[in-house]
Amino acid sequence: MASSVSFDEITEHISPASLKREFDGNYVSAHATLHVLQWNTLAQGLSNPENNFIRVKNETIAFDTRKWRILEQILIRKPDLCALEEVDTYDCFLQYHLPKYGYTCFFTPKPKSPCLGFQHDSANFKGPDGILLCFKTDLFDEIQRYHYQKAECDTDQKPAFFSIFELKHKPSSANIIFVGTHLKAKKQFANIRSDQAQTIIQYLTEHYSTRAHIIISGDFNGEADEPFYDIIRKAGFSSAYRTVLNDKEPLFTTWKFRENEGIEQEQCRTIDYIFYKSEGLVPIAILKLPSKEDIGSNGLPSNEYPSDHLALEAIFNINL
Repeated sequence: MASSVSFDEITEHISPASLKREFDGNYVSAHATLHVLQWNTLAQGLSNPENNFIRVKNETIAFDTRKWRILEQILIRKPDLCALEEVDTYDCFLQYHLPKYGYTCFFTPKPKSPCLGFQHDSANFKGPDGILLCFKTDLFDEIQRYHYQKAECDTDQKPAFFSIFELKHKPSSANIIFVGTHLKAKKQFANIRSDQAQTIIQYLTEHYSTRAHIIISGDFNGEADEPFYDIIRKAGFSSAYRTVLNDKEPLFTTWKFRENEGIEQEQCRTIDYIFYKSEGLVPIAILKLPSKEDIGSNGLPSNEYPSDHLALEAIFNINL
């Protein structure tokens, strides 16, 4: 059983202590609740400072230390459901540890993973990255799992990449549709992200009732003023963080410094979201985002946090 497994095997590998975070809201509820984690973990293959993070040192992203920090951040608050992107450490690490802590996993590598372009980096290359969905085995019955993907070059067919768990939540008997996705990166590809969002919504509309308990969680690689965001909201979804934060998204979910043609560039944006169908789910608490001062002047990843993206966590009441 997961409860008999000691957390010491993780914490003994972690020094200094990880960035501390707390929940905002009342997560003690008389209702059946659902605790969801959304996190782009940063692929190990993309973590090399020479290619990505100008203020980060090699020892900060060393795999032998960083893998334990990733595992810690997945498990530390014991979420019921996890959607993780940029995972390239499943086959070599996570698949051996997450089941010990009571999780059932579903990993799908990304087509044309950018990690494949760094196979020469023997210290960091771990294979293609992808989406990893997890659920607490003792809380759910799995009904089915599904993965959808089309090649990125196939733009006429609205390329998309998402995974789905269809689950029965034992405490409430509610069916939960849990979707994890990772949309196309870079600002100039807003039109592709729009197509990808439309593909996800079309699939959900064709396969599930409008009153289904659906969560779409992911790194959407775009801010709230982009078309994809309106497409999802107009389909009846709300953003958990925006709901709890009085109609505002967080100030940022990713913060890093990169180099472009010898010039340092700061990237600080909100591009990660947990969307939910408001008919069946009500967010009652969210994991607070740290400030820049909390993180430190070099941004992310850091010695206290293993990814350039901050994990989002939301706790929902389940309405039947």
